Amino acid sequence: MRKVALKTAVLNLLVIALLAVAGCTTSKVKNSGASIDKALTDHIQLGLNYIGEGNRQMARTHLLKALEIDSRSAGAHHGMALLLQLEQENSLAEDHFKKALAYDRDFTRARNNYAVFLFQEGRFKDAYKQFLAASDDVNYELRPQVFYSLGVTAVRLDEVEAAEDAWKRSLALRPRYAAPYLELAELYHNRENFRLARQYLDAFATLSAPQARSLWLGVRLDAQAGNRDGVASKGLALSKMFPDSPENQRYQEWLKNEAR
Repeated sequence: MRKVALKTAVLNLLVIALLAVAGCTTSKVKNSGASIDKALTDHIQLGLNYIGEGNRQMARTHLLKALEIDSRSAGAHHGMALLLQLEQENSLAEDHFKKALAYDRDFTRARNNYAVFLFQEGRFKDAYKQFLAASDDVNYELRPQVFYSLGVTAVRLDEVEAAEDAWKRSLALRPRYAAPYLELAELYHNRENFRLARQYLDAFATLSAPQARSLWLGVRLDAQAGNRDGVASKGLALSKMFPDSPENQRYQEWLKNEAR
């Protein structure tokens, strides 16, 4: 169940990346008097905007126009990769990701999104390699998320120490980023370092609304500490807020075993 939650977390990063590249302006491209570079930039931006709005037809129209202007445009190929990924044309999407990076090896946003794509495909070694390369860009605005994703991918490769380091790097860059705190809390719980697990879980709770994972972890930590009131309150919250979650199912099974 932990793997499902980790995958969901990384998929959310794709949404963040799309929002970051796609604004909400949908004004028409004005070619009159505009330079070729300006027209190319405008078509790419509009394509990304339309992807963000869910208008795939208009996105394709503008991205194809961008490729007509410059068939070697890394930005246009990146946009097409995102569009084709949404349409589950994965082979074509990968071709465009590779072209984007071939034409601009320093295009970190494309590299990060390619890594997310590879993770979704279950190609964790390849995804790790791309996340690791993306994490080297000290000026990339989504670098904390890249380190978070790097840690999630490391777990899939059974590289727990690498995951720990990546999540701590993420927090060093953005101390109020909630997600790594929960991952580290679970990691330390699995190591039976309950003090650190509690410390990271408490930090997560100050930054995020409760999640099924955080409540279930809280139940187990309170049970270990002999805090029956904490177990009862968190268990009740888990049952009411996330009744259909795998975590609640595990909690209910745990309750039955405790009652025996």
